[in-house]
Amino acid sequence: MKTLLTLLCLLSLNQAIASKGAFWEDEKLAFQEAVKAKKPILIDFYGIWCPPCNELDETVFESEVFLAKAKAFVLLKIDADAKSSWKIKNRYKVGGYPTLVFTNEKGDELYRVVGYRNAKEMARIMDMVLKAKGVDFKKACESTSTADLMRCAISCSERKDAPCATAAFEKLQPKTAKGSPEMQLANSFFLEQEKIPDLKRNKYEQLLLENPGVPMAFVWAGEYVDSFEEAKGLKPKTELIEMVLKAYPATSVSGDLDSVGLTKTDLAMARADLLGKIGKTTEAKMAWKDAAAMFSQAAREVTQGKTARGFTIERIYCLEQAGELEEALALADEYAVKFPKEFTFHFWKATLLYRGKRYLDATPYAYKAFDLSYGDNKIRAATLLIDILATIPDKATIKKIYDGVKADGQPDKTLEVRTHRYLKKLDDAYAKAGKG
Repeated sequence: MKTLLTLLCLLSLNQAIASKGAFWEDEKLAFQEAVKAKKPILIDFYGIWCPPCNELDETVFESEVFLAKAKAFVLLKIDADAKSSWKIKNRYKVGGYPTLVFTNEKGDELYRVVGYRNAKEMARIMDMVLKAKGVDFKKACESTSTADLMRCAISCSERKDAPCATAAFEKLQPKTAKGSPEMQLANSFFLEQEKIPDLKRNKYEQLLLENPGVPMAFVWAGEYVDSFEEAKGLKPKTELIEMVLKAYPATSVSGDLDSVGLTKTDLAMARADLLGKIGKTTEAKMAWKDAAAMFSQAAREVTQGKTARGFTIERIYCLEQAGELEEALALADEYAVKFPKEFTFHFWKATLLYRGKRYLDATPYAYKAFDLSYGDNKIRAATLLIDILATIPDKATIKKIYDGVKADGQPDKTLEVRTHRYLKKLDDAYAKAGKG
């Protein structure tokens, strides 16, 4: 009788999840449901601390347009910080968060999205995935259609399969117009592949000269300036940067933003960052304030009853960059009260105080973040705490924290997961603290 009751409960849960467009959190059950229902799967790899991950939850996943499309999918959420995520992240070569992987019912990847997309763009992508009729991205690479080749190119590039992506983007180039979203994404990929610094800078210059008003120009301009950090005696051509900055009012309302994976707030932050990189400190701070105001407005527009976590995290960062540290700290405090049992906002407050060289003030918040953390965010919290304790220094406590995290289990070195990068930063912090 107990077994029958359990089965009935599971059946009821299945029906409820399917009807409401809710996300499964059990990987095995979600894949079983996909096979049973003969539906593709949307897997959301997220972090609780990740701004765009939260923004998807707050503005997209509960929107009417998304829920209407979601009826054709099985939805699955994977907490990317949890140890249980290692194998599935490795299977789909997940790097950044959020990563939304669309698969057929057998789990073969159809397409993926990295970063935030608004509800309208998400609906377009979901329609494209449904039109693929379960044909995975590898087979799409053999196609001649623009839609299939884009599926192939994006999935391959985000999976760091450069030969595959190169072949797809090269097939796409004759089919796309100059300055189009497809061409912008192709150019970004090819720039990433160029390893000779001088050639790379020349390509940036050509792209910026020819396309100063496209959304990706702000990304290219920032990377272009960064490429001079180790170039002795060379400086970026500021006239190219000025062209991009001058185009900002028109670029910020471009219809191509969504298609290249950028938002108005992304562009506002890129503008502020670019101003700072070319030495316009006062203008940069004003631009960061403008970006913070945009996130504040976005937070007010979030569905009633939601807390706008993602926009708030972004706003905290923008306020810090604008030099408004006390306001940023107050906002982190406000949200730490709203989420007292989560590491995120305690971590942010400790980070702000640490970067402000207020080490003693940062210590209790760093401990709080560490105590509330788990998995990958435990490693990040430990790294921050070690950095702070190294200023005292308290080598005995540092060793205890380090040894505890290292003994907590690590992914196999063959698994391609971000945990390895976090552990490397932890090792570096520990080594640095030992020299202090």
